[in-house]
Amino acid sequence: MAAVQARATNIPPQETPSVTQSSTLGFIIRLIAIAIVNVIAFWLAFNVARDGNLFLAVTLVVIALAVSAINLVPGLWPLRWLAPGMALLTLLVIYPMLYTVYIAFTNFSDGHRYTKEAAVALMGKTKYLPEGGTSYQWQVFKDDAGNYALWLTAADESTFFAVPGQPLQPVTPNESGEGPYADDGVPAVLNGYRLLEGGERFQALNDIQNAQFGTEDQPIGIKSRNEAGAFESKWVFDAERNALIDQETGLPYIANDSTGDFVAADGTKAPLGYWVPIGLQNFTRIFTTVSVSDPLIRVFIWTIAFAFFSVVTSFALGLLVALTLNVSFPGIKVVKSLLIIPYAMPGMISILVWRGMLNPNGGVITTTIQNWFGFTPPWQSDPGWAKLAILMVNLWLSFPYFMLICSGALQSISTSIYEAADVDGANGWQKFWSLTLPLLLVAVGPLLIASFVFNFNNYLLIEALFQGGPTMVGTNAPPVGHTDNLISYTFRFAFGAGGTRDFGFASAIAIIIFFMVGALTLLQFRLTKRWEEVGDNV
Repeated sequence: MAAVQARATNIPPQETPSVTQSSTLGFIIRLIAIAIVNVIAFWLAFNVARDGNLFLAVTLVVIALAVSAINLVPGLWPLRWLAPGMALLTLLVIYPMLYTVYIAFTNFSDGHRYTKEAAVALMGKTKYLPEGGTSYQWQVFKDDAGNYALWLTAADESTFFAVPGQPLQPVTPNESGEGPYADDGVPAVLNGYRLLEGGERFQALNDIQNAQFGTEDQPIGIKSRNEAGAFESKWVFDAERNALIDQETGLPYIANDSTGDFVAADGTKAPLGYWVPIGLQNFTRIFTTVSVSDPLIRVFIWTIAFAFFSVVTSFALGLLVALTLNVSFPGIKVVKSLLIIPYAMPGMISILVWRGMLNPNGGVITTTIQNWFGFTPPWQSDPGWAKLAILMVNLWLSFPYFMLICSGALQSISTSIYEAADVDGANGWQKFWSLTLPLLLVAVGPLLIASFVFNFNNYLLIEALFQGGPTMVGTNAPPVGHTDNLISYTFRFAFGAGGTRDFGFASAIAIIIFFMVGALTLLQFRLTKRWEEVGDNV
């Protein structure tokens, strides 16, 4: 009996049918959810790849496969809760970074924003009117079956009604069709077709812009919102010659796959090129083209100077205010609250207010200086005054932040070290330079580094105050200003007006900026360690 009981105790517990069914049902639901996610991801990837962006398509496929593996492989199940965040991190952070690096090695810019196939297709939509052809002004009609027709008016005032597959039918304004008639005599209804106006006409443009009216011998097509006629494609691609043929002139434009341009024998280029890898050309252009390297060096020096002086002046003023208010008196909380206002207000509003006060035509600050000293500072036209204005505005925006952190750091310094310094006969300056400042830098040092990096990339202030101006002489495409920093300088090449938007070149500059900021940050961290050593010796 005891042996039977022992064997009974060793019998493994059996899963109940309900638990097994629940586990199976959960697995099926998981498979269905994964299948839905994969279908959506692969559908998006297919459409993105069809539009020419293989990089994003591959990223979507990789994310979908990774999420599927995490949810199907038991060993990866602990990552299930991190999978959504990792997918978004990859799509919104890692992909843009890698894509920027990829773009830096291409000629992606205005005129080179499409693949070769897409560029050829777009060029094929350009129309021209052959010699002897007639151009018409058009109005569009539509019948109940959804078919379109055109009312055409030639330059000699002759009018025709054009239906697909039928010869042009002469019509008479104010007589043909049924009224009411428009000012130019076009009827409201003609041969069962109804005149489209306003929004309906605009919507119909998408349907008829590639349609052909009239007969094969006398085709009529749409060129623009107002012009129609027997237009033909200006550009036709000849695959055997790897060239675009200008039908109007007969001139071939041979495709240059190393530069992404269609080039004629005389060196002229077709209006639209295509996107190709160009290796290190964007990087070498930065250092070898004088019109690029000279402004870049000046912008780089100003960016370093702006970030350095912004941090130094803001920290100095914030510390001075914190030391001044490091006492107790009635109303101190009100005073501190008022001093925080510049930091609490939205930066854009404060910058616009300062821009108004610095306006040479009636600004409060400019007018006051004029009344007191008899001259008007050229804030917007002189590089030195413009840089001074930017530092002054940034000081106003930043010092409350350092006042707050310095006030907190001062409270953490033990009073005993000051008592010991008093015993040793130290005066106020000695206590500040030997005790207060070193101990403050230990606590505030990382924040100073963060502030330096922030000001190194401070685009809002530079753009909102003077738009980077005044403009440097000789930089017109795009124009570069004396107060531009590296970020606004890069923005001008990527999105700014006044020149070709060169995304590949801007990406190359962005990569160089990344390494600059990284190198400066490493140097500053070394400096922070020195501050810590000084703090330990205090």
